[in-house]
Amino acid sequence: MTTRLYQIAELKGHTDRVWSVAWSPTGNVLASCGSDKTVRLWVSNSDSEWICTNVLEGTHKRTIRNVAWNPDGRQLATASFDSLIGIWEQEEEGRDYECIATLEGHENEAKSVSWARSGTLLATCGRDKSVWIWEVGTDNDFECLSVLQEHTQDVKMVMWHPTKEILASASYDDTIKIWKEDEDDWYCSDTLEGHESTIWSIDFDKTGEYLVSASDDKTLKFWHCYRPDNREGIITDRNESKWKCICTMSGYHQRCIYSVSWSKVHGRIASCGGDNTVRIFEQEESTVSGSTIDTTNFSMIASVTSAHGVVDVNCVQWYPTEKHSNWLATAGDDGIVRIWQLTEE
Repeated sequence: MTTRLYQIAELKGHTDRVWSVAWSPTGNVLASCGSDKTVRLWVSNSDSEWICTNVLEGTHKRTIRNVAWNPDGRQLATASFDSLIGIWEQEEEGRDYECIATLEGHENEAKSVSWARSGTLLATCGRDKSVWIWEVGTDNDFECLSVLQEHTQDVKMVMWHPTKEILASASYDDTIKIWKEDEDDWYCSDTLEGHESTIWSIDFDKTGEYLVSASDDKTLKFWHCYRPDNREGIITDRNESKWKCICTMSGYHQRCIYSVSWSKVHGRIASCGGDNTVRIFEQEESTVSGSTIDTTNFSMIASVTSAHGVVDVNCVQWYPTEKHSNWLATAGDDGIVRIWQLTEE
């Protein structure tokens, strides 16, 4: 049986490079953002027919680098190079989205935004080397709870744990940091070291016990969280869990890997980058022993070269639910969003 990745739709509308894509929690809407300072929302009438239903614009003065839906799908957050975080909401179905709040605090370019599963916390990061955690209050009131400044360089991405209020951040300083709360004070519980260059993207698996990272060093690294009472004998400090690299995938991308997405439905991993390729990996069942992942248990099952012509592929995201779990969306420097389908023949 052969696994292949086919393009099923090409979404045109942005007038400059597209940096990020994000599926709504139900998968009914795809959001894209880019250097044209807009967010576009797309819905499908069929697998191949997509229409842009809304264009969110007028708030940001520079590139919108990242976009994320809150867990109930009613709000969007945007991170922009103008240093602002935008919060967008649609008052009634069929109406335009409005920017209902702008969060100020970052000194310069904001790079990433992520909502906690509870919907009550929002994390942002930026070129100013900081990670901000905001509490989502009533009447769209956002209060900054903490500014975390332990990274020594530009912070590229933040990502919440899928079930817990634990945050991961990835940086130009080649590290990933894990953040937890203790009596209203957020602290760094672990620093993941091993990459040799900038870490551009991170994602948890559906359990939150594993993390994948993508780097300028052209590798993907898989990390596992070992608890203080772990049976493997991994030493932990101060009753804290310890993250360890269990697998490094190299030789699959020829240039920087900009984005990685771990499906919460079927567990496959998609990556893309500066070599214009999209690659799909999966865990090899034969190397699974209980709940422990072996160090050589991921293999590439499909790939597409020249996915966006001759330009960089900036972002890849799996469809979030079972309905179209074999779909993924990509964003490129060509200003196009593409929808792909993974098939077995």
